[in-house]
Amino acid sequence: MNKKQIFAKVSDILTSYLQLSPDEVQPGSHIVNDLGADSLSMVEIGFLFTEAFGIPMMTPTENNMTMENLIIEIEQLMSEISTTEQR
Repeated sequence: MNKKQIFAKVSDILTSYLQLSPDEVQPGSHIVNDLGADSLSMVEIGFLFTEAFGIPMMTPTENNMTMENLIIEIEQLMSEISTTEQR
């Protein structure tokens, strides 16, 4: 899965869960400050990402609060899982 596909899936999850319009979710969007997620939402969204991408539960940090950084982190986790499975 490439970054564009990951972005599309993350965007779908966020727009559905946070009841946003698709154009509100941009690469530079901050999930809390721009999109309105609160701490409970972040936990629930984390579970949705785990299910959607088959990755471990992510810990929300300031580094993964923007869409760009979140996509990078998901891509890295997926790559690590893929590498581990190939061994």
